[in-house]
Amino acid sequence: MKLINKYIPILFFLILLLPGCTINKDIKKDSDAVTFNNPVSEITEPHLDLLEEVYDNMDYDKIILKYKEKVSSSVTITRFRNYVIFPDLDENTTYNLIDKDIRNTSDEMTRNYVSRLPESVTPVFLFKDYDTYENFSVNTIGLESDDLSPFGFYKISKNVIVIRYISWKGSTSHEITHSYTRFDFPDMPSWFDEGLASLHEKYVYKDDVMKGDFSWRIVALRRAFRENTYTGIKTMMETNDNELYGKRSSFYYAQSRYLLMYMQQTVSPNKYYKLFRDTYDDDNTGITQLEKIMNKSIKEIDKELIEYINSFTQER
Repeated sequence: MKLINKYIPILFFLILLLPGCTINKDIKKDSDAVTFNNPVSEITEPHLDLLEEVYDNMDYDKIILKYKEKVSSSVTITRFRNYVIFPDLDENTTYNLIDKDIRNTSDEMTRNYVSRLPESVTPVFLFKDYDTYENFSVNTIGLESDDLSPFGFYKISKNVIVIRYISWKGSTSHEITHSYTRFDFPDMPSWFDEGLASLHEKYVYKDDVMKGDFSWRIVALRRAFRENTYTGIKTMMETNDNELYGKRSSFYYAQSRYLLMYMQQTVSPNKYYKLFRDTYDDDNTGITQLEKIMNKSIKEIDKELIEYINSFTQER
């Protein structure tokens, strides 16, 4: 398994065939399904210090003091809004990740989704190779090797994000999304939490809106159609965490993501998010809220979602 993890960018189609990981409710981890994120652009002279945005009520120094001895001395630490970024990456890649994925996701969540902002600083660790990522995750963060995603995770109890950066994956936006929903909608069911985070992996950012774009998570849905194992969204919305993060995790991540993409055509997902958050006690599955905001029955939505998924002809 370790060998597969290390060379997963080359073997990404095989990953789609692997069973889900064991569940740990404390960890929001990027699943094994494949996506392609926007490419990193070259910057002539990146200056990370120019990106810094500091909030008066945040104790950045506490986080820096806690972790600075745990990373390479060559790491350039950057404070950005609710985060302290510790990148084991080249400066150009780091600049792009902060200025695009972290900034865009932060803007999207604060402007369009959440009412309650994170109250503490979240450290974000970015690694370029698997061995360093694994060593840090196990020895510093305390993860078990069996709980380690090949791509990254957000550990809730320690409020820390650790990512093994792969240019096409979109893991940074995925985990940043989790760090916002955890504070604003702590009861958010995992199917929705993972779907929204997955929606933000591959996106177009225009007019202050982060709109999910076609991604390779569709492969899991196409395989389900081909193997006649596709199940409706009602099943997904009623799953518990053992089921969601079990053998069909790639399918559920993809189904939730494409449900939200389908929703983008008529109703912004942020409106559903707010309705669901504010009426969670009325229906903790989100089914009633979905039917209300779409003004359709769950069966009608399911039928239209299948048609929407099948409308995509591109391969990547």
